[in-house]
Amino acid sequence: MGFRTSLLFVAVVTMSVFASERVYMPLFELANIHEDYQYATSKLFQRYADKDGRYEVVIPAQTDSVQVQPSKADVQKTAERKGCTKFILADLTRLGETVVVTLSLYGTQSGKLLWSDAMKAAGPNDLDPILERMAKNIGTENVASKTDDIYTVTQKEEKKLRKTRANKSFGFGIMGFTMLNHPGPWFQPGLEIFWSYDSRNIFFQIDASINFYNGSEDYTYTSYYSDEKTTISVDKTLANFSFGLSAYYPFLDGSSTPFLGGGASFATTVTSYDSDSYEPDGDSKAGIWVRLGGGFLFNRTSTVTFRIRAEYAISTYKVENHIMHGPQVGLEIGF
Repeated sequence: MGFRTSLLFVAVVTMSVFASERVYMPLFELANIHEDYQYATSKLFQRYADKDGRYEVVIPAQTDSVQVQPSKADVQKTAERKGCTKFILADLTRLGETVVVTLSLYGTQSGKLLWSDAMKAAGPNDLDPILERMAKNIGTENVASKTDDIYTVTQKEEKKLRKTRANKSFGFGIMGFTMLNHPGPWFQPGLEIFWSYDSRNIFFQIDASINFYNGSEDYTYTSYYSDEKTTISVDKTLANFSFGLSAYYPFLDGSSTPFLGGGASFATTVTSYDSDSYEPDGDSKAGIWVRLGGGFLFNRTSTVTFRIRAEYAISTYKVENHIMHGPQVGLEIGF
């Protein structure tokens, strides 16, 4: 007799440990959804929860009409009357083609929220994997919207990430660069073409430009036949070809905004001379230019944009023993 009593005691304890916790759930509350989904979704969630084994979900019987979800206080009383330690409030809300599934788990004694989650369904086919994931995660440290597996991927999650559309434009501009130290100042007008990419928070620009200078310059040289120094006037031509990348930060979200930034260019600088009596050797160098500055952008939301850009540029290489640097101003139009 003692052995049978002990065996019965062990069986009772084992059943109490592994028994599912009873949870009461009224039928899903519906908003802008056909009434046929009310009992079907509630029953499907019940089966998935029973399959998981942690909870025994108790739902009302099916009726011929849509059941209005009782208040939280009434659901709490019903859960207590049915011997359920927890209760669930759930609803389905359709907005356009999207259905929002919301589940909240409460303690029957305290009425406090223990767990809550919401997921979006792209259509009816998404309801099954969503309810399965919610039944698997309800009452745990996880939420269904952050945990998934290969069997419960929804159509909503399959959709490609919608990206912000960026504005791209192609244009041209006129510019002027003043070289301050060679032997200076020299003003070099120029032309540029550019491609701009505006991603709202920052815009990038790729450009190709040419600046040129042509003028007279006094040149002193020593004769081959004597130590006599002679100064002559020569025509000097300087051309600067560059290809650069820039990035600018716009300060405002409006159609017109100031901006600040800079960039770098790879450039080739060529100098040549022309004189009737003597022609000095020219020079050709290539390297990197660095630019920093800002400007103002007009008609940012239009198909035609205008920009004023002012920067200070400096070369990292020397031409005729001089590092070239100075201010640069440009007027640009983009399409």
